[in-house]
Amino acid sequence: MGDHAFIVDGMLGSLARWLRIAGYDSTYFRGLEDNRLLDETRDSSRIMLTRDRELYQRSQKLGLKSIYLESEEVKAQLSHLKRELGLELSATNSRCPRCNGLLKETPKADVQDLVPKKSLNSFDEFWVCGDCSGVYWKGSHWVKIRETLGST
Repeated sequence: MGDHAFIVDGMLGSLARWLRIAGYDSTYFRGLEDNRLLDETRDSSRIMLTRDRELYQRSQKLGLKSIYLESEEVKAQLSHLKRELGLELSATNSRCPRCNGLLKETPKADVQDLVPKKSLNSFDEFWVCGDCSGVYWKGSHWVKIRETLGST
């Protein structure tokens, strides 16, 4: 995946999830005070993504990398980032959509007690998050994920 890593403000939780699915390291802060968000951005050298115009303007005055996203719609936000940063939007190297951890392909036998029987019988590829232990597979939602990322 690309070299981009993001700090995502509390207004963009859905975007953070989609960026993680697309493989981008995206730290999401819900309810973090603006000054702390600016400090995190400065200290991490990440790109801050925000829908808060005032916060964006403050970040620009401080010389921080940030992008203001006007749209409330996730597809439009992803399209904006694709245009502005040249993001590759594909789910081939996903991160955990819940916690941003790295996913590791895991043998089916290792997840047999962690996934529904129907899914275990229907799918052969599984991934486990190294941080939160969430288990993922290319279920029926996979079509929607590919559609969303491919249509931006």
